[in-house]
Formats: sequence, structure tokens, C-alpha cells
Amino acid sequence: MVTITFHGGVNEIGGNKILIEDKTKIFLDFGKNFAKEKMYFEEPFIKAREEAHLLELGILPCMKGLYEKDEGCCDLGAVFISHPHTDHYDSIRFLKDHFPIYCGETAMNIILAREFAGQSIGEGYTIAKMTQKNGKEIMKDFKPFRTGDIVRDFSPIEVTPVHVDHSIPGAYGFIVETSGGTIAYSGDIRMHGAKKSMSADFIKKAKEAEPDVLIIEGTHIDSSKIESEDEVKEKVGKVISQTTGLVLAGFAGGDIDRLRTFYDVVKSQGKRLALSMKQAFMVHMLKDDPKLNLFKLNDPSICIFKKKKKQTREYEKIIESNYGNNIIDAQDVNRLQKEIVMVASLYDMTEMTEIRPVTGSVYILSSSEPFDEEMEISFDKLLNWLAHYGIPLYQAHASGHATPHELKKAIEEIKPKKVFPIHTNRPELFQRFIADIGINIELPEEGKLYKF
Repeated sequence: MVTITFHGGVNEIGGNKILIEDKTKIFLDFGKNFAKEKMYFEEPFIKAREEAHLLELGILPCMKGLYEKDEGCCDLGAVFISHPHTDHYDSIRFLKDHFPIYCGETAMNIILAREFAGQSIGEGYTIAKMTQKNGKEIMKDFKPFRTGDIVRDFSPIEVTPVHVDHSIPGAYGFIVETSGGTIAYSGDIRMHGAKKSMSADFIKKAKEAEPDVLIIEGTHIDSSKIESEDEVKEKVGKVISQTTGLVLAGFAGGDIDRLRTFYDVVKSQGKRLALSMKQAFMVHMLKDDPKLNLFKLNDPSICIFKKKKKQTREYEKIIESNYGNNIIDAQDVNRLQKEIVMVASLYDMTEMTEIRPVTGSVYILSSSEPFDEEMEISFDKLLNWLAHYGIPLYQAHASGHATPHELKKAIEEIKPKKVFPIHTNRPELFQRFIADIGINIELPEEGKLYKF
């Protein structure tokens, strides 16, 4: 008997945790659940520092032997991560270190870059870290894959990853063969992005597999803005060309398409793009990935902004030692601000007291949605800072998620026997919008065992 159990991503955006059991067990994604955690926690004042906190509140699935502090045993075969957004992978930090974590090579490098540049949430819950004494340490057992690979390590389950387009590289959907039938899982997907052909590949492969079940995201089933990356580039270029002061830009650090868009526009207008140290470290970690074709950090159109801090982290030392000539500080930005496009989030606003943006400065918000996935910003607080300095805000963004019509067309092409919509706040709307194509749309319930 084969079963599917949804432990997250039900009636909510993010937190996907999909358990498939067929003699062995695998999870598709094991993400952080922002919405549920914010019901109980308020960083930095109260944090979920232990697995027990999340288990008590039903935010992590209760499975004996699954977690680091649990001395019991669990027959989990592996976790398959669809892409490196925290709402799809971050809770792997609570799992026992010996469980294999399968993900794309690029996804692994992005996850590691974030961990090396991040702060541990609590003792023992570390995916990877970098210290002066031990250098880079990776605690989890990563097993990177590429499109075309078939993972046959968990008989009778076989998993075929197929790349998809999303707002972060290293994104995949999965085709899972079991003894009871085939499951296709989209992960997060869009069909209007710069690499939409990759999503078309997944839809084609899923159709050929004749799946019994399709698990598909529905983030924007209730509202969707139609805008491509080329349109974003055009709008960003127009705003920057008309701006007489400092241009500030906010977008997710892992959104490589958006980073490339800003780089292209800035370079074409003879300005310099100022990255944060964390963003620079991400680019440094991905510099040898031929699929991404990223710019070099010593490019004359790039500079790296360093905040004034008492301590220098190990990842920052790597950037300083390799790209020291391209590092600038607040005084440099103050002096050169009409020549700079500076990537800055809410957490960089205190730097404005020294930068002193001149009259005519603007902010371009171009972030992945929802905000909590990547930036975790408080929009109202950001607006307050900008208003204080007389800086208007522009928005230009191409979504990382499929439109309602794209979802409907994909389901029609794949022709599964049953569809489970997840990663959506409006599953009932999803069900009604897709109802006329004659495919069974079943709304999943969290914790319920589905047999097929």
C-alpha cells in the first residue's frame, strides 16, 4: 500500500512537507512554516530554538526518531528538496544528520552559502557553518542531482528530478514511481519566466509518466500579476535613468534572474551595482556554475557594500580577501550615490543615517513573493524609513509562481487522475476554477493519510 500525508503546505503558502510511504519513507520538501511560527513566535524576542517547541505546536510532524534530539529510530529514506527557498528546505536543520538530503547542485550551493553567512538558531540545529577554527563544516548528508538523474536508492520508490523555472535557480519538480502508481510534484513553478522551457520540460515528462496523482502549487490562484522579466528590466531601466539621486533596490538574495536584470540595467547606464556582503558571498559560491553565467565580483560595474560592524564574520573575510578593491562603505556611497544602485533591505536602513540620500533618490522594491519566503521584511517599517528620507517607492516584479491559466493548462496537458492543490491560501477557489476540465481535484487535509 502506498500513502501520501501532507504535513505542511495545506491551506497556506509554504511549509511544504509531503510524506510518501511505500515500504520505505521519503519526504518531498521539508520547509519552514512562516505562517504557523508567527502565530507563536516573534523574532528576536521569542524564537523556536528547539524542535520540542515546534513539535508541541504541531508545526513539525510528530514522527518518532526523525529529529536530532530524539534518541529513537526512524526508517526515513531521504528528503528531496525541490528548490532552495527556506519555506521548502529550512526545517531539515531539525532532522538527524544521517538522513540523506537530495537536491540540485545549484540548490545545495545556495543553501550552503546562506548557512555559512547566517546565524545558527540553536545548538545542534545546524545545516552548515563556517568558523575561524574549522573553516567550512557541512553537517547534513547532501546528495546533489541533475536533470536526467534517476534516484533508485529507496526501492520500490524511484525519483526522477526535472528542472522547472522559478524565482531562484536550482528548482525542480519530481516524478515519483511507486509500487502503487506514479506521483508528479511541481514544487514551485512558473511558465512565464526567463527559463520557461524548463517548466515545459517538466510538464512534458509528467504527462509521459501518466501520473495517478499530481501535487501542484497554487500560490497565485486568487490573484496574479502578468509581468515578465523583460518587462521588469524595462521598468527598472526607466526608473534608474530618470533618477537624479541614489537608487536603492530590494530583492531576494537568491533571485539570480533579478540580480542579473539589475546588473544588465546598471551596466548599460554606466553606473555600479552595490551588493550586500551576503549577496556577494552567494555570487562567490556560485561563480563556477556554468549554467548560471554570473558576472564576476571584480567586474568594474560591481561594488560590495560593507556595513560598519564590530566583528567581521568568516564569510566576510573571504569576500574581503578576494575582492577587497571593490568594497565600499557608507561614506563612499554618500560621495558616489548618484553613480550607485545599492541593494538594500529594511535591515540596511540604519546605514542611511550616514549615507544621507540626496533629494531625488528612489527605492525599487522587486522582491520575491510572499515577503516572508526570503526577505522577511516589515513593509510598513520600510515605508516609514523611506518617508523619513523623502524616498518614493516603485514596484517592479515578475512572479516566481504560475498564473491561474498557466496552472490550468499544465493540469490539462499532464492529465493526472487526481490533483492535490497545495502551497495556496485558496484551495477551494483552485478547485472551482479547474472544475470544468473533468479531473478530480481533491483538497488535502493536513495529517490525513491518502491511499492509492
